[in-house]
Amino acid sequence: MTCVTTRQLGAAAVVTAALILPQTAFSADEAQRTERITIAIPTDLRSTNPGVQRDGTADLIMNHVVEGLVGHRQDLSVGPVLAESFEPSADGLSWRFQLRKGVHFQNGAEMTSADVAWSWNRYLKAETAWQCKRFFDGKQGAAITAIETPEPYAVVFRLEKPNPMLPLFMSNLQCNAAILHPSSVNEDGSWKAPVGTGPYVIGDWKPGRYVELDRFDGYTGREGPSDGMTGAKPALADHLRFLIAPDGTVMKNALYAGELDFVPELGAAEIPEAESRGVSIYKQPILSWHLLLIQIQDPVLKDPRIRKAIAHAIDVPSVVAVASEGVATANPSGVATASPYHNATHDQWPAYDPALAQKLLKEAGYKGEPIRIQTNMRPGGYHETAVTAQAMMQAAGINAQIEVLDWATQLQNYLQGKYQMQSFVYSSRLDPALAYSSIIGDKTEQPSASWDDPDAIKLLEAAKQTMDPAVRGKIFDRIHSRMAEAVPVIGLYNDVRVIATAPDLKGYTPWSAGFDRFWGVTKTK
Repeated sequence: MTCVTTRQLGAAAVVTAALILPQTAFSADEAQRTERITIAIPTDLRSTNPGVQRDGTADLIMNHVVEGLVGHRQDLSVGPVLAESFEPSADGLSWRFQLRKGVHFQNGAEMTSADVAWSWNRYLKAETAWQCKRFFDGKQGAAITAIETPEPYAVVFRLEKPNPMLPLFMSNLQCNAAILHPSSVNEDGSWKAPVGTGPYVIGDWKPGRYVELDRFDGYTGREGPSDGMTGAKPALADHLRFLIAPDGTVMKNALYAGELDFVPELGAAEIPEAESRGVSIYKQPILSWHLLLIQIQDPVLKDPRIRKAIAHAIDVPSVVAVASEGVATANPSGVATASPYHNATHDQWPAYDPALAQKLLKEAGYKGEPIRIQTNMRPGGYHETAVTAQAMMQAAGINAQIEVLDWATQLQNYLQGKYQMQSFVYSSRLDPALAYSSIIGDKTEQPSASWDDPDAIKLLEAAKQTMDPAVRGKIFDRIHSRMAEAVPVIGLYNDVRVIATAPDLKGYTPWSAGFDRFWGVTKTK
């Protein structure tokens, strides 16, 4: 059987070539080293425990510290990272990962198959509270039944049934299925600190101010050019400082003052001024998905007529124009506009029709009960989306109210399903099955799921059982058509990031995955 080191796994995740920029090759011997790069982040690091109590900021920081067996290349296909190669068995009931030799943890120990088995067995334990456990325990993907270590540099994952998507699930940026040294936990199994294999280690952390990563001089990366999350990862900066700047104006002014080298979100209206100051601007379409979540178990919102009324009350393109400052286009579907699976079916959605909204409200017996939209003040259109949707809902006779929370509280409410509606953003899911896995699920086991629908769950499971693009495309069409009827969420748009960097920052490459990488990045003197 052919070893899966080619790009064949990319068929399920590849986006249009126009979104993919080549990543520059760097070598620590060829490029100029720099002391520190300072990067703006909107919130503090929630946890150093990979994939546990995570958010986008935690993913960003921790993916510079730890690595998994596989990862996404720049073109979004799946390739090896700590693995040298990987292949399924003839019957599809197991996957064998051959490991790279000579890879060292940040404590100096060499990584072996025993560390891989320990890491993965830990993720699969309920007490770890790994957010992606459901993809590997049979709930939303074939269960891993055993992890075997036949050789020091070989690991075999046994499955209850064939799962052609196992490497894709493992490479999920939100899962961060890192291979860790057992010294990462205390004797009782509680979390201590990450001892990974990445190019940086956690250094000075001042909660509420910044998180600083230090270059790991013993890093043993792959050879060849940098390539997404795979390939070479030369740490050209001795330190990466992630500076907490929750307000977009604060970020912008700090960049102009030379206190920041990288701003992840700049308002489109601010581009002319930034360019006049010599700031480098990148406009990068990404696969993140802005949407309004709806709690379908809420006493008011459990009535599908009221959810439909909300959908008819909201002019999605107008919301998108305001929230994205005119740079994005509407997409109500969990299948990103850049995905090869996106077609005219995914553009279908209840039309903007306030009169029909009022008719449905009357049929449902709606009596003006308040519907609260939770949001926050982070950059990225959260608050703008909520305020614009509120005005449209009120115009149709819905008593929509805004509840502004800090991000940590809103995220916790999301995870626990404690909301009526939320203005929310899912960071880039590089396959539609992963995007839909965020909203489809059994709410008794996945409280964050918006759509607890048995038929939708079955369709999603079917999409995970094949890598045939034709079959999967039809399944995703059916999921979206069903979602347009049920309205468990109101999809809005896939983001276009406006990224700003200091004039002397060199080597940064944006990515349609929406994930920033600071290896191979340096500053001119």
